[in-house]
Amino acid sequence: MPRMRILAACVSVALSGALTQACASSTAAEDAAPVSAAASSEITAAPLPAGSVRIDGAVENPLALSGDQLRAFPAQTQAVQFESGTGTQSHIYDGTALTEILDAAKLRTPSDVKNPELTFAVLATGSDGYSAAVSWGGLSPKFGATPILVAYTEDGRPLDAPRLVVPGDVKGGRYVSELTGLRVVDLRAS
Repeated sequence: MPRMRILAACVSVALSGALTQACASSTAAEDAAPVSAAASSEITAAPLPAGSVRIDGAVENPLALSGDQLRAFPAQTQAVQFESGTGTQSHIYDGTALTEILDAAKLRTPSDVKNPELTFAVLATGSDGYSAAVSWGGLSPKFGATPILVAYTEDGRPLDAPRLVVPGDVKGGRYVSELTGLRVVDLRAS
């Protein structure tokens, strides 16, 4: 547990410097071409429709996914329990695996670095500005394999906006509600 706290502190410090990077996004999940610099600034400035999530940062294919586009990915279900300010929470979430979304956005990894994925983190941000980070190593099937979801239902009921779900967390601090952004951060650039 102390290692996780140290990692979280390191990621937090590194992310604070990386958040000033310019972001870009695409308007459709199926859009595989990178966004041009001119188009990037226009899309970034455009507000997202309710229930949409922007994926940007150190990715080759920035995306803006609507709720319907999130549901087009293979669905997964997670039963979770975590502590919150109101006590123990137990829920069943349906959603898209974060790894599926990030695979579509395509992580920008250098080929000349050993295990380059381990130097990336994902900063999840809600509509209220609340943010929490997860490490790529923690969610990657090759390392921690935590089945993190971008959920669109809770206990069988549709959510108004997606929620980040981090199974195995004792406290629900990384369960970012009303998720609007997922920024991939290369911690070596910080």
